[in-house]
Amino acid sequence: MTVAASPVRRGHPFSVDRALAVLSLKRKLAYKTTWIFSIAGGAWPLLAGLVVWQSIIGDGQVGGYDWAAMRAYLIIGFLTATIAWGGSDWDMAVRILDGLVAIDLTKPVDFQRARASEYVGSMASVVPTAVLGTVAAWFWFDPQPPVSATAAVLTAVSILFIFPLAFEISYLSVLLCFWTRRYHGIQWAKDGFLTFFSGMMVPLALMPGWLQAVSWSLPFAHFTATPSSIYLGRVGTAGALGLIALELAWVVAMWVIARLIWRRAVKKVTIHGG
Repeated sequence: MTVAASPVRRGHPFSVDRALAVLSLKRKLAYKTTWIFSIAGGAWPLLAGLVVWQSIIGDGQVGGYDWAAMRAYLIIGFLTATIAWGGSDWDMAVRILDGLVAIDLTKPVDFQRARASEYVGSMASVVPTAVLGTVAAWFWFDPQPPVSATAAVLTAVSILFIFPLAFEISYLSVLLCFWTRRYHGIQWAKDGFLTFFSGMMVPLALMPGWLQAVSWSLPFAHFTATPSSIYLGRVGTAGALGLIALELAWVVAMWVIARLIWRRAVKKVTIHGG
């Protein structure tokens, strides 16, 4: 199946980025059956989590979460996890493993920006899954509402930053392929760190104090712990703004770090193992 490329308006500073993002989205949507099944089955992990945690909490509390708060936490976790794994990191890895990156180096397009545009475009394809699953779960399970309108807005802002954050973590992981020549193990490690240290698996509040400190010192916490903490009022407005500022700092820092690693990585470019 072929996908028509989007027209590029010359002179616009982001025309290439927009075209690459739209093309990546179209590639994802081209496989309609896979896309529809991902929407239909995307909510099952959320349902499983709700059943498990309802049995654990019952009428009491765990780590400061009662059942209403935990329902909200799990729904937010579903939303952020769907977004976090919506990108196509393998598309980036294959370009390095197959030597296609050598061709990219001859193009007048910044490699990192191009991959970011494609990654965000592929992430956009999972937005229907995230939205439909979240709305359905909201009406079905009636979770705790946000503590305030301000908290709701700040929660949305923190979730939006997940898009660049997810790309940069995946991109940094993919750059390791220049040295490892493999990606499976790197991907498994990256996904494991993200699942555990973000609070997707278990809320960070249930971890020992030292492990909470480690988790909050890493960028992964901003995928689930940050938006849920803001939404549930576990931090005030000042604390929420601080968490978002830290999240933004990670976005900027990892973008710069990726630039520095790229300069060393391209020196190891080989084509078909030659």
